[in-house]
Amino acid sequence: MLKKYLISLMAALPALAAGQGIKCSFTLNAQKVQTAGSETTAAMKSAITDFLNTTAWIDREVQPFEQIECNFILNLNEQVSEYEYRGSLQVQAQRPVYNSSYHSVVLNAVDNDVEFRFSPNEPLDFSAMSHNPNNLTPLLAYWVYLVMGVDGDSFAPLGGTDALRKAERIVQNAQSETKGGWNANSGSGRKNRYWLVENLLGRRYEKLRRTFYAYHRQGLDVMSGSAPDGKKAILAALRDIQALYNEKPDNALYPIALFFDAKADEIVNVFAEGQPEERNSVYTLLTQTNIVNEAKYKRLKQ
Repeated sequence: MLKKYLISLMAALPALAAGQGIKCSFTLNAQKVQTAGSETTAAMKSAITDFLNTTAWIDREVQPFEQIECNFILNLNEQVSEYEYRGSLQVQAQRPVYNSSYHSVVLNAVDNDVEFRFSPNEPLDFSAMSHNPNNLTPLLAYWVYLVMGVDGDSFAPLGGTDALRKAERIVQNAQSETKGGWNANSGSGRKNRYWLVENLLGRRYEKLRRTFYAYHRQGLDVMSGSAPDGKKAILAALRDIQALYNEKPDNALYPIALFFDAKADEIVNVFAEGQPEERNSVYTLLTQTNIVNEAKYKRLKQ
């Protein structure tokens, strides 16, 4: 099935040169800082766009159909000094669903611990072996590998492990960094970059990552051939996540929260046309596991 899936995707795309692993659009919102509309802002947008899309993120040739579609939205909230900035970064990624034109969101995360240095005269260099003190390229690289990690998990059981290990290495390199997000007790705490990759690579959340595969490959990817089978697999995946949540109920469980931030609307759309009993059952499951998105789930309630 997967081989046929990739062949069909490849046939639907033009024969382009090999890419760099991702196809990323980048948006810079700089209205709140002094440099809004300046040459520095334009240089920042151009440099980051090039960095994301031309860096060789993996050590092999990448065909166009393998490129992961993602969006990075950088919001500059404060200019600390001439070249120092604080803000937030929203990262979104999606993957195609077999035999359809639909793309499923696999990641929708916001990093509120963004602090970095950017000078138009300094190149954006990244090394997997050390932490760049500009803090910008490690930040971007971390999220690129997170995107690759969750995308890989959606196509194969634990298929994103190598990419997540690269994100983990970036965190390890940054342990002497005083800017937030890289250490266990810095920035947003249990929702920071340190804990996200730490949890995803931990034994407890291995179950969530395997469920991510089941949800996509055994659920969404089979719906074009058999919608009932696809819905059954998706519901089974949701029950597995509920069981994981019930081991330690806490709405701050970041990996689970990220799953539903990406999937809440999609889940509602999958089950919206179901029978009342099924819809009510799914509604109860979702509100018990992800109460923060209850407003979205009300569409399912009978």
